Amino acid sequence: MNTIDRLVKTAEENKTILCFGVDPDLIKVQPAMPSGSIVDKTIGPFFHNIIDKLLDENAISALKPNYAFFAQYGFDGLFVLEDLFQDYSKKIPIILDGKRGDIGKTSEAYAKEIYDFWGADATTISPYMGTDSVTPFLREGKLAYVLCKTSNESSNDFQKLKVGSGKNAKFVYELVAEKTLDWSNKNNGSVGLVVGATDDSIKRVMGITKGKLPMLIPGVGSQGGDLELVLQALKGPDFATHRINASSSIAYAYRKAGGNPAAAALKEAEKLNKEIRKYF
Repeated sequence: MNTIDRLVKTAEENKTILCFGVDPDLIKVQPAMPSGSIVDKTIGPFFHNIIDKLLDENAISALKPNYAFFAQYGFDGLFVLEDLFQDYSKKIPIILDGKRGDIGKTSEAYAKEIYDFWGADATTISPYMGTDSVTPFLREGKLAYVLCKTSNESSNDFQKLKVGSGKNAKFVYELVAEKTLDWSNKNNGSVGLVVGATDDSIKRVMGITKGKLPMLIPGVGSQGGDLELVLQALKGPDFATHRINASSSIAYAYRKAGGNPAAAALKEAEKLNKEIRKYF
C-alpha cells in the first residue's frame, strides 16, 4: 500500500487527520520520568507511553518524529528513533521530519537514508535548490512534503517576498505551490506541501492546488494556529489525505494539566479531534 492510500485508510478508520509530532526535549521530559537524564531510559519510555495511549484510543492517524530532536542526543537519541520505527511503522504512517534538500547526488543519499535506512513513509524537504534537489525524494509509493509556507515567525523573510509586479505579482510560497503541483503532475503524485496554520496562507495555497496535493499543517497547538480556518480550507473529497500536526502541545500537556503524561496528552489530542471529527 502506498503512503497516500495508507494515510487515507488510517484517517478514515480513526476519524481524524491529527498527526502527533514527536520532538523529544529532555528538560521537559525529566520531571515525569524516574530515570533522570538517561536519554534512552527517559525519552524512549515517555513517548512510547504517550503514543501507545493515543493509538489505543484512535486519537491520531500519523506520527511525525523530528530528526533533529533525536540527533541532538547523539547515538542514544538515534537509537530511540530506531525503536520508534520498529515499534510503530506497521501500525501507523510515519513522516520523518528531516527537512532535507541539497544538490542532486546529495539528495539521492538523503533519500536513501530517509526511505531505505529509516523506512519512513514520508518526509519533509526544502525546495530552495530546485528540481534536481527535490526529484530524488519523489519516489513511487512514498510522499515528500515540500516546505511552502511554514509556521515560524520569520518565515515571511523570504516566503512572503513578492515576485513580479502589479496584478501578476505572487508570493514566493505561491510559486512554490505552483511548482510543487507541476512536480506532482509529472511524478504521479508522491509530493505534498507543508503549510503552517498561523496565517491564512492555507486558503491561498488550496486555491492553487485545488486540494490535489496532500498538506502537512503545523502550528495548530503551541504556536496558536487557527484550527477552524485550516479545517474549512481542507474540507472536500480529499480531506483524509491531509494531516494537521501538533507536537509539544500534546507531548507536554502534563506540564500544564498535571497528572499522567499519557492521559494529559490524550485529553489534549481529543480537544483537537472534537473539531476535526466534525468534517468526517
